[in-house]
Amino acid sequence: MKKYITATIILSSIIGYPAYASHHGHKNDEALKIITNDNEYLTNINLMKGHLWVGIELYKAAKIDNAKKHMKHPKSELYGDMVPTFEAKGAPGFASELKVLATSVEDEAPLKTINNHYQNLFTAINKNEKFINQTSESVDKKIELVISLLEIAADEYAVGIVNGKVENKYEYQDALGFTTMAKDILEDITTEDVNVKKRLSEIIAVLDSLESLWPELVPNLNVDGDAKTILDAIVEIKKHSSI
Repeated sequence: MKKYITATIILSSIIGYPAYASHHGHKNDEALKIITNDNEYLTNINLMKGHLWVGIELYKAAKIDNAKKHMKHPKSELYGDMVPTFEAKGAPGFASELKVLATSVEDEAPLKTINNHYQNLFTAINKNEKFINQTSESVDKKIELVISLLEIAADEYAVGIVNGKVENKYEYQDALGFTTMAKDILEDITTEDVNVKKRLSEIIAVLDSLESLWPELVPNLNVDGDAKTILDAIVEIKKHSSI
């Protein structure tokens, strides 16, 4: 998990609890590194998107306090850990858009306002995703990205649900957000290649099979789920990739 250090520090600030630091053992002296690997870079960005997606879904469900846990604006020095990478790539970053959304959630603005800020933020984030090598835009590379997100989702789910008991609802929700972003990545791929379409359809079906792991957005009772189900899905997905 060391390669996701930058994102984990930022994300733990966004969600308002030190889960990543405690569970993944980051080191502060590694926090300011410039990310040069495209998969790592895109994984970090999609982790953030996963948190934000969960926050919006919680807000829609009127779970405002829970939503705030996922949507808090990261402190400037923590978001700053990502800035060296954006600058090295010539990417614009999205600090201002993130702050606008976080502030509107904290102020409990109307859902229409929240949705507008959310869409603006995702537009800004997506611009930063373009700062990668052309080879990283291939279908196989996107499947690799999906696998990276699922690996972290499995890690988070294992902390959230232990022997069917809800130990940490936030990490349970994190896993849902990361898995949702993984599926979105595949659904956004456009191709006329019949074989590629079939391969993507089969992988998406695997992701769809994971939906039962999250019977509720905010679980109040025990959950009949295990992180191994996500790990098994990864094994199945790898059969459809060159990884």
